[in-house]
Amino acid sequence: MKKPILFFVLLLSTNFLFAQGLITFPSNPVDDNGIVDFTFNLEGGGELYDLSVEVSFDGGSVTPTFHPISPEDIINGTLNNVEPGADISLQWDALASFSGQVTNDAVLRVTARHVCGTDFTFAYHNSQVTYGTALIDYGGSVGEKCWMDRNLGASQVATSSTDAAAYGDLFQWGRLADGHQARSSGTTFTQSNDPNPTHNDFIISYPKWYDGTSPDPDDLWQEDGTGINNPCPSGWRVPSKDELEAEKDSWNSENAAGAFESELNWTVGGNRNYGSGELNNAGDHGRVWSSTPNSGAYGAAFNLSFDSSPDAGIYSAVYAFGYSVRCVRDK
Repeated sequence: MKKPILFFVLLLSTNFLFAQGLITFPSNPVDDNGIVDFTFNLEGGGELYDLSVEVSFDGGSVTPTFHPISPEDIINGTLNNVEPGADISLQWDALASFSGQVTNDAVLRVTARHVCGTDFTFAYHNSQVTYGTALIDYGGSVGEKCWMDRNLGASQVATSSTDAAAYGDLFQWGRLADGHQARSSGTTFTQSNDPNPTHNDFIISYPKWYDGTSPDPDDLWQEDGTGINNPCPSGWRVPSKDELEAEKDSWNSENAAGAFESELNWTVGGNRNYGSGELNNAGDHGRVWSSTPNSGAYGAAFNLSFDSSPDAGIYSAVYAFGYSVRCVRDK
């Protein structure tokens, strides 16, 4: 039976990056009984994290296959509701879990996921902000989703559907949080062939990077969170059309009152007109972008729309409108 020696350890992959950290070993991490002690620093914006541990025996393969380790049997240490910080220690009984399979080039991976329902702190447009989170189970194909408790740019959770402090910013679809989303940002008629123009103005009329040039608009706010201009923090993303529709269908009434009464307290923050840059319908209408482009309409994406009348729905709008964004992630 080989004694396990771990030469390399990973904390998180970018696909599961809800916290960042480093793992360090003591000089002799494995004792004679095959017990692996490892200590790592967990640095992230979450208030609490749940940890899971996996192991690979692929010898440093570019695409290693990881196997889950059962915490009940052979992982000692706290795995649930872990506070971020330095020198978090776990212990793995390697021989008990994979007797006869352990090699001297095994790789451990610890994945840390923010506990939904607790606060999350992140950098947003040159400032540190802290938002609450809420876990909602929609059932069906959408399932459980973790939402931030306010729109990006909002300074507080809404106290009413017309709470201006909870309206948040208004994004042109596909753009970063580069400053253009501020309700008071300047405007320009100068078009850009680049989805990251060298200014923070709201572009009036039809931005030229949506005319089929590179990069493809579909790559800007992808539903899986890998979009190159994702305005949400790492691990979070702009919700898909299906997720916004599931949220709408959970309301008691499909109007502004039902939107506010939901666990997410949606507001009627209005929108910014793409033809003038003017703020319209604040206090009357809510418009929230999805990350899903409308393949049947040129230069358009789906959004959640609601107002005082009972006709909340998922509609299509051209990318150049300024609408709200609410970040979401899988549980």
